[in-house]
Amino acid sequence: MASGFSVKRTRRRHTAVRTGCYTCKIRRIKCDEARPTCARCTSTGRKCDGYPTGSTASKVKGTLQTHLSLQPFTDAGEGMSFDYFCRHTVSQLFGYVDTSSFWRHIILQMCYSEPVVRYAAMSLSDLHRSFADSLNPGGRSNNMMKRERSALVHYLSALSHMKFMVRSQIRSMDSVLMACLLLSSIEIFQGRHEAADIHLRCALQVSGMVGDTGLRLQRWHASDTTMMSNHPMLGTLVRLRFQCDMFLNVSSAIPHHLAHAAQHFSPTKQNQFTSLSEARDILFTHIDQFTRLVNRTVLTQIATTPGDIGDRRKYSAAMVASGEQLRQLQVEGLSDLLRWDGAYQAFLAQHAHAFSPYEQHAATVVELYRDILRIMLRLDHSKGELAPDPFEQDFGLLLSRIQMLISDPTEPAVTPDGQPVFTLEMGLVPLLYSIASDCRGHAIRHAALAILAASPRREGTWDGTAVYEVARRCVALEETSRLEGEMAACGIPQRNRILGLEAQIDLLTKKAAVILHQAEQSHHEVIQW
Repeated sequence: MASGFSVKRTRRRHTAVRTGCYTCKIRRIKCDEARPTCARCTSTGRKCDGYPTGSTASKVKGTLQTHLSLQPFTDAGEGMSFDYFCRHTVSQLFGYVDTSSFWRHIILQMCYSEPVVRYAAMSLSDLHRSFADSLNPGGRSNNMMKRERSALVHYLSALSHMKFMVRSQIRSMDSVLMACLLLSSIEIFQGRHEAADIHLRCALQVSGMVGDTGLRLQRWHASDTTMMSNHPMLGTLVRLRFQCDMFLNVSSAIPHHLAHAAQHFSPTKQNQFTSLSEARDILFTHIDQFTRLVNRTVLTQIATTPGDIGDRRKYSAAMVASGEQLRQLQVEGLSDLLRWDGAYQAFLAQHAHAFSPYEQHAATVVELYRDILRIMLRLDHSKGELAPDPFEQDFGLLLSRIQMLISDPTEPAVTPDGQPVFTLEMGLVPLLYSIASDCRGHAIRHAALAILAASPRREGTWDGTAVYEVARRCVALEETSRLEGEMAACGIPQRNRILGLEAQIDLLTKKAAVILHQAEQSHHEVIQW
């Protein structure tokens, strides 16, 4: 047909089936209405999600609705889980910076069209409620066990639907990325970082195939990020991979870091930002890239010498031996950070006057990570564990800003709806851990520990309570050797400092098996909380 002509296609009129199962309604096909499950679903390997009651059979019109009476659920338990997700979980899942309705709208929309996203959302909701129960003295036992069982059931359902999704024709790359993101989140919130890493790698590999398969990512709010394909989900996926890598042991991380470093994004070197989330994304990409380059440099040094490649003492020695190479990376990193900060200050000058209290809080968190990166880029690694000592004042300033932040009524230690912080993004917990473990000044590190103890928040791979217990033990071990009367950082002799630690943390049983390495010995301990 000649290109100058077009044919207007009209849809054949039909009578809508109002009594079909939820799955067929979502797929927009006629249901055979077999009971208890329809053959149209079971014959194609799908799970039939049942039928609506008389009160829920009315047709949904207009914008996305979140009332329970309209949800595709087969029992009250599923409806309650999803209602909690809509009311409490989704609004804080993606952290301090993403205050727009993007995530809420997209996830809830996908919950209607993709069973894997729906069941993963319910599993996350169950884990969120279990976490909230754990902080309530009256809700620790039966409720928590019930939530955890429900989370497992919903997670298994999500995995089943995920298998079917990848075997069938992919209708939306967004759905695949969101499914991988939520499945990895479920693993992260249970402390299973290796399993989470598998989901995240799958998502990034699939996104890298977009150009080869002809599929295209939809560009939601493209101006909000400069990540690959201008897609917000990919930035979140990369930050979660960075978090998981920090909790994987050295030996398991070696092939991943050396073989797949090029898979991650390179920061865009630009002179202006259009949003706070864009500035955050670029900053965290700088942190991610610098950390990976340092790790790759040190691991390369380790690989050329005999001995156990996973030995934390050997890793510390390799850091010292790689001092000159690391210094070059730091020089380049400082240049990039200076460029970033110039663009950030220009953005603040233009937009900060209109920030809401919540946006002001988000900007402060971004600036705290800028400041911790600046310390990382100035450390003299040739000094080994003494390298952080000259920055005792910088750590003190960081702590002061955190103390001011948490004393602010808008600081969401508990969210406006009364729920504890439950987010995938790093916030205050990693910063407080860094201050407590790296700064040997007595007053500063103990003040950081005190804030951690009072902050039972969940920030991605960082569980506030678990991190506090591990950090408290590290600090206590070092403090036993503090020189009498010397409260500054130099009061802890180098030979008694923690060179590194290994931790296997089980967030469900609230137990951690840790190994604390010092220059001359290692301490194996089990911590319960």
